[in-house]
Amino acid sequence: MLADSTATYTLGHLSLTSRSADHQLMAFWAPFLLLHLGGQDNITAYAIEDNRLWLRHLQALAVQVTAASYILYESTVVGTQALLRYAAVLMFVVGVVKYGERVWALKHADISSSGSKYRFYKNTTDTPSGPPTDERDNTEGLLRTAHLLLDVPKDMFQGPLPIVVVPKHLYGDDHAKSISADEMYRVVEMQLSLMHDVVYSKAVVIYTWYGLCIRVISPVFTAVAFVLFHRSGLSAGDHHYSRADVVITYILLGGAVTLEMVSVLRAMFSRWTSLVLNAREERGMWGLLAHAITSIRRFVLPKRRRSKWWWSNSMGQHNLIDLCVRSRVSRTSRFAGWMGFEDRWNTMVYSSSIPVSTTINKLVMNQVLRTKQCYLLDYDSCSNSTDEPDHIINSRGRHALKRFQLYEKLEKFLYNELDESILVWHIATDLYLRWHKDQGQAAADDVRRLAMATEEISNYMVFLLAARPYMLPGSVSRTRYVNMCYCLTCLKYNTDQDLVSLLQSKMQEYLKRENINDSKKLRDISSNRTLLRATKLARELVSPESGPPAKLEMIAEVWTEMLCYAGYKCSGYSHTKQLSNGGELLSVAALVVEYRRRGILQPTDPMYLYGSGTFQFIKLRAESLIESSNLLSLLGDTDYVPSSSGSLEAP
Repeated sequence: MLADSTATYTLGHLSLTSRSADHQLMAFWAPFLLLHLGGQDNITAYAIEDNRLWLRHLQALAVQVTAASYILYESTVVGTQALLRYAAVLMFVVGVVKYGERVWALKHADISSSGSKYRFYKNTTDTPSGPPTDERDNTEGLLRTAHLLLDVPKDMFQGPLPIVVVPKHLYGDDHAKSISADEMYRVVEMQLSLMHDVVYSKAVVIYTWYGLCIRVISPVFTAVAFVLFHRSGLSAGDHHYSRADVVITYILLGGAVTLEMVSVLRAMFSRWTSLVLNAREERGMWGLLAHAITSIRRFVLPKRRRSKWWWSNSMGQHNLIDLCVRSRVSRTSRFAGWMGFEDRWNTMVYSSSIPVSTTINKLVMNQVLRTKQCYLLDYDSCSNSTDEPDHIINSRGRHALKRFQLYEKLEKFLYNELDESILVWHIATDLYLRWHKDQGQAAADDVRRLAMATEEISNYMVFLLAARPYMLPGSVSRTRYVNMCYCLTCLKYNTDQDLVSLLQSKMQEYLKRENINDSKKLRDISSNRTLLRATKLARELVSPESGPPAKLEMIAEVWTEMLCYAGYKCSGYSHTKQLSNGGELLSVAALVVEYRRRGILQPTDPMYLYGSGTFQFIKLRAESLIESSNLLSLLGDTDYVPSSSGSLEAP
């Protein structure tokens, strides 16, 4: 918006200054303002709210085009110099077209229809299946698959769309062509990057027939305008114009030509170009052209640059116990509290970001693959299956507790608001993991990886509650989080071990035993149901009487279900908004759940095996699910194959 205001002011200034005999050439600069207001191809909006303001940008376009037209019409030098007049007209056309293209891209990114319906179409594009022989070829193949399925994230994030197009060869009974779980996860990661281009760049406009025409016309018109200006004789000093104005005009024209050439090269070798060419049904010549573009791009771009096709692959971390212990002794936190913004300061300072581990990826995929699927054209089946309380989009840990035979004992810790569930399970998980480590049970690498992944998901969900509550569904509020921080800060302790020991004890007995001088603090702590429930859950988890020993796997699955639930229930607006910051793990989980729910993601991993002739679920024995080796083996490097008797054997 500042650029629009500045441009309007500059055009007004040019309309006055260009009347001066020494600065008449400045009228020629007006079209360049329109050209640069069109912006670069890779960015049209910095925030999703910019797309919703496309009407305001359209109004600004009308005002600024009118102002530029008036300046050129009133200009003496443009009116008397034929070559300069032609150059001004060419630049004016380019400026209007590029500025209009930006407004059109903003409007296109804000499409919102109603009533989605899935439709199949047949596509001949090859889809990778099985282990890839060439990682580069497999990456390009997965990128094509991500593009072919792009209507699914569009429907979730921007829609619902009137029609969601799903390639027939990626769905149906031919499971031999199904994408594996690992490949689907990579496809989803790529789709987040593609969706960023759809929402925040000109991608949806560039790769249309009129977008390609603009890419051809703009550099030609700009280069011709440069030549016409050079041949007009102004640079030779035939007219009494300011030499500085002539130099600036050359700089503007040279910069415009350079930017247009960069735009053409960027569009030519963009991943979108090869994707669009491969998507054409008559792929003969277009397929060869796409292959040539892909080969050149591989040669020019290193692998680390191609990795930017994916999302940020990072997740925020925010630990309550760490926050409360460190903020108590921090002078800056006390100063922030004195200034009245302690909460915001602590949320910012005591939050961090880490890469998403492979263990978390596998946890999400394994948990999603356990849920039921429905079929794209069977709406009744979809409605009935997804309404079940144990379905992953409703479970929030219920299904995990039932699998580990702990539902009756721990169900009371699930039936509450999502923000309370996050806080209760976060404190309890932190206490359990510290106890688990003290017991010496974390020596094995697979157990250590699972414990670390569980802690990271727990910290991530609290990070969302503290820093990005808009990413959580329903009436989630930070009130419980703030109250929890206040109560933990009021307790008497010096180190994190003191606080952990205190929370592991019975809080009611502690409150009776300790002398807390401030009666209000005592009342607040005693009435904080969330804190009391968290300590009670922690004692249940460490108690040997509460069930089977494989509680770490159970806690990991509870958090994974909570993550998938929050991601799927999160609004599409929030998912799209966060794409401008690199995307969220929550969005990845939501898309994976949607692909499984629609039957596009099929179980091809060791846990779900091929039967005789048809693809079917082969469930592991219930008792083996309780043992620690089950989930840990799936997270490790061990592969399992079906024996002739149908049981699972290690190769």
